[in-house]
Amino acid sequence: MIQAVIADLVARRVKHPDLQGVILSFVSVEVTPDLAHAKVAVSILGDEAQATAAMEALERVEPYLHRELGKQLHIRRVPRLHFTRDESMAEAARITTLLRDVARADGRDLPTP
Repeated sequence: MIQAVIADLVARRVKHPDLQGVILSFVSVEVTPDLAHAKVAVSILGDEAQATAAMEALERVEPYLHRELGKQLHIRRVPRLHFTRDESMAEAARITTLLRDVARADGRDLPTP
């Protein structure tokens, strides 16, 4: 539930300039048993400078997200959010590019997904 609310808030309400024009995907949320903290994995589609700026922006808007989570979820304790960058989508794209390059070098062509 936390993941869905965060995604909705960032998409619809957060107007931070470093989050505009960047595609964010909230991949997972791991909450500690005492509900004190939540590790939010974020995948960012963009160049390295955009990704770094987006992660910094997410940290800056964390108090707002924390407050809104409390309003929307009505839970006893609202966890503090800690954002981590998930590299799995970027790594998958890099591997696909490498495989495509190898196939081209061998005179074959891989289909585009």
